[in-house]
Amino acid sequence: MTLQEYQERAVSTVQKYISADQEHFFMGYLGLAGEAGSVLTLLKKAIRDGKGFGSFPDKLAEELGDVLWYISAIASHYQLSLDEIAERNLTKTTDRFQEINLLDITRFDEQYAEQFPNSFVINFIEEVQDTLLTVRMVWEKEPPAESVDLGDALTDNARIPNQYRYHDVFHLGHIAFLGWSPVLRHLMKLKRKSDPLTLDAEDRGRPQVAEEAITLIIYNYAKGNKMLRESDRMDTDLLNSIRQLVVDLEVATVTSFQWEKTIIESYKVFHQVVENHGGRVLVSPAERKLIYLGK
Repeated sequence: MTLQEYQERAVSTVQKYISADQEHFFMGYLGLAGEAGSVLTLLKKAIRDGKGFGSFPDKLAEELGDVLWYISAIASHYQLSLDEIAERNLTKTTDRFQEINLLDITRFDEQYAEQFPNSFVINFIEEVQDTLLTVRMVWEKEPPAESVDLGDALTDNARIPNQYRYHDVFHLGHIAFLGWSPVLRHLMKLKRKSDPLTLDAEDRGRPQVAEEAITLIIYNYAKGNKMLRESDRMDTDLLNSIRQLVVDLEVATVTSFQWEKTIIESYKVFHQVVENHGGRVLVSPAERKLIYLGK
């Protein structure tokens, strides 16, 4: 039996109620809450009685069936399809929780002449300027090429030091794990000028602002969650907010699971850089690696 078949048969068993509450379809919601409570009651009995509650599986199946009936009744009242509801739910949960090898993500620049190097090293150098702690980001190129300063030296832009001067580590994480960073593409002079449309839509102002917003939103979240030192999970609502920031950008294809992995792994390197007051970081979009090399 499909969900659609079940729903069609179940709707014929919906009762009519004398109460005026039926006009607002309260009964379906109240019934769902009641049956959910019955499921919890069974759990209580199973915990209490253990193997002595031998009929638990049969009782549970019955109560879950009642839960399904009320879900079907509510959906039918609003002309919603259980098949479509189930499909949408699987799409959401797959995006959030299905484990994906980051190596399977297509590099967004693989078809362009302006590609991030397969592997490169960035050196974070902490200095004091006018009593403020600053950080310079230096791209260490292979000789005979000369190393290049990427952008200006950064401060925390805060009255109380908070290490945000090292936030470019997160942009490097975006390159390493997602193959994406309009901010670093600008600083490394790797904008995709070979394709005017891609240049305009993916490598200029709006995508750069979106990426900076992502790093700041996550950082503010991290400050209230032990700087992500003790968890490998992110709040789903936060991940949904990130997805909203990149709507219509090439990185919109990245799943919530991939974002979570990227953020957690980037923060591990961020903590190493902060604790050592700088140092060299290996960035490899080819191997999906971000590694702290030390000073």
